[in-house]
Amino acid sequence: METSAAVAADKRKHARFNVLCAVLVAPNGHSHEGYILDLSEGGARVDLVPGWTPADGTQLRMFFDVPDSDSVTLQTHVAWVAVDHMGLRFDPEQDAEIGRLMEAAGAV
Repeated sequence: METSAAVAADKRKHARFNVLCAVLVAPNGHSHEGYILDLSEGGARVDLVPGWTPADGTQLRMFFDVPDSDSVTLQTHVAWVAVDHMGLRFDPEQDAEIGRLMEAAGAV
């Protein structure tokens, strides 16, 4: 019998990499500091700031500082929300920026 984690892993299009990187997420211009906990070409799992819980589907802009380079900015949508973290899905047509984020975060 397959576990729910195994079934969920089978449905993923992209491999996930465990990382721990500081990030800013901003709905409507108000930014919140957080950490990327895992990362794939399709999205990221980010911890939630206490007292802030976005709704599923909320559009967020994600900012990631890259040392000695321009920061990475990605458009995302909240895919799901748990008690202390959320899943973000990267919007399409951002392959170059996603690649920069993956490399800078050590996920390649």
